[in-house]
Amino acid sequence: MTLSLPTVPKSQVIEDFIVSLGWDTTPELGYPILHGPEIKMSPDRALFITPTPGPGWVTEEGALDTWAFQARLRGPDDDPDTPQLMIEQLDLMILAAPKNVTIDGVLIKMITRAGGTPSALPLDPNDRRFEYTCTYLITTGGE
Repeated sequence: MTLSLPTVPKSQVIEDFIVSLGWDTTPELGYPILHGPEIKMSPDRALFITPTPGPGWVTEEGALDTWAFQARLRGPDDDPDTPQLMIEQLDLMILAAPKNVTIDGVLIKMITRAGGTPSALPLDPNDRRFEYTCTYLITTGGE
């Protein structure tokens, strides 16, 4: 088997995958997707995608690779309910997404959660923007 070099970063594959599911990235109304791990101060509404380690190759020849990503969603000031609802919607969109789809030349075999449901991050009393996070495992590669 011959492994091919990646042509786009993993965070871009995930961003394009989420957009393909119908995620609203429009400024001011939706939640634009930004690449982590840097969590920028603006915009108020944002979804940060950060690739993280996973189990690695799940076949001997390295045909399938399982890695992870963190989805971290931040909402507007003093509104705990809207970002919680939005991360729950994102969670359902990701878990109910079609399997075996090709995004940016990468075959996504499946995506599942790495743990429990999305959870709240500690609130910064000086900021008052509520944030929620969830980690997902993604298996890519193969034919």
